[in-house]
Amino acid sequence: MTHRLESDLRAAFSAAYGFSPAVVARAPGRVNLIGEHTDYSDLPVLPMAIEQSLFVAATPSDDGAVEVRSMDFPGAATISRDDPRAIEAWQRYIVGALGQIADVAPGKGAKLLVASSLPSTGGLSSSSALSMGTLAALLAAWGEPFDVAAIARRAIVAERHVGVESGGMDQTVIAFGKAGNALRIDFRPPSRELVRLPEGVSFVVASSGEDAPKGGSARDAYNERVVGARIAAAMIADQVGVDLDLPLTLAQVSTVDVVDIIVDGLPEKVAPQEVAHGTEVQLQHFVQLTTASFDHMAKVPVKRVARHILSEAGRVDEAQVALEQGDLRRFGKLLDESHNSLREDMRCSTAALDRVCAAMRRAGALGARLTGAGFGGFALAACHPASVAAVVEAAIAATGGPAFEVRASDGLELL
Repeated sequence: MTHRLESDLRAAFSAAYGFSPAVVARAPGRVNLIGEHTDYSDLPVLPMAIEQSLFVAATPSDDGAVEVRSMDFPGAATISRDDPRAIEAWQRYIVGALGQIADVAPGKGAKLLVASSLPSTGGLSSSSALSMGTLAALLAAWGEPFDVAAIARRAIVAERHVGVESGGMDQTVIAFGKAGNALRIDFRPPSRELVRLPEGVSFVVASSGEDAPKGGSARDAYNERVVGARIAAAMIADQVGVDLDLPLTLAQVSTVDVVDIIVDGLPEKVAPQEVAHGTEVQLQHFVQLTTASFDHMAKVPVKRVARHILSEAGRVDEAQVALEQGDLRRFGKLLDESHNSLREDMRCSTAALDRVCAAMRRAGALGARLTGAGFGGFALAACHPASVAAVVEAAIAATGGPAFEVRASDGLELL
């Protein structure tokens, strides 16, 4: 599929613009095996890049504008680099990427065409793939060095300008994914470790039938949990006398003795304004977001958010060991525990996600959980290769699909 889509993209680019692209970038999607809602607290994650990918074809121009088209969405547009604005929703990510390279190749423009085998708004990181692929294609077209780490750093900031205060998991695994491996990512201090996937395990992803958009109520619910995590970190630190660096993250208090007992004593919900009055932390450090605004008087969940995030970080450690030891039964159990925590504490699952996970378990999956931020989107199941067809069939029967097997892939590349 990958080679065919690349070929179709090149042909469509030539038909649209009258000449061949100078460069094509491939940015894979990602599936997070475990470690959900932990990256914005600087706690570890364990995702993998997947073969389903997004491609961006580009040729440079000298008019200072970027003309963008998509094989999947309507709305061709010419975006001025001096005043970048989006016409269609998907073009916001192009605009965000342009904002992060405003100082690069001044006066240069480009012709772009995008094609993807990733489902949009599904939680398989199509938006991060678009940001990463756009940056890689534009920088390569303008003769800049292909530095995947720098591209990932720019993409993280670019996506926050869309309104979701997300962490850096998606961009990092898209940059550094490796076929046959998951990628353990730590953020404090930053490090990466390839985790070889054992023989005998396959992965299926299945749609819940509900979109997982990065806007509207889903964006607000996500940002609410980010703020709740910051509040929890500050309240724990205040109790034990720990000074926190900025930004406020639970990673800074995760090793405190009896932190789980302290978490159980946190309030169910509290407003940022109340906590700012009761601690020495300025209000802005709780509610400040890159572009979105947050109501400082809104009561946000604190105890449940902290309990999920800290326990999920522990599950990342256990899951890595289970994969390295080939203990697939234990790995599957951890997936189930993660989903239960996301449903009961983080409350970002839905009835449809619960239903498709249950259906895949009944069909022989070792374990299943939502993957991505939740509030809709896709679920993940680990299973033995012989069970893949039955798990896919059960998932489609539960929600109408799509459902398909995914394999670990190499990361961002120029073709």
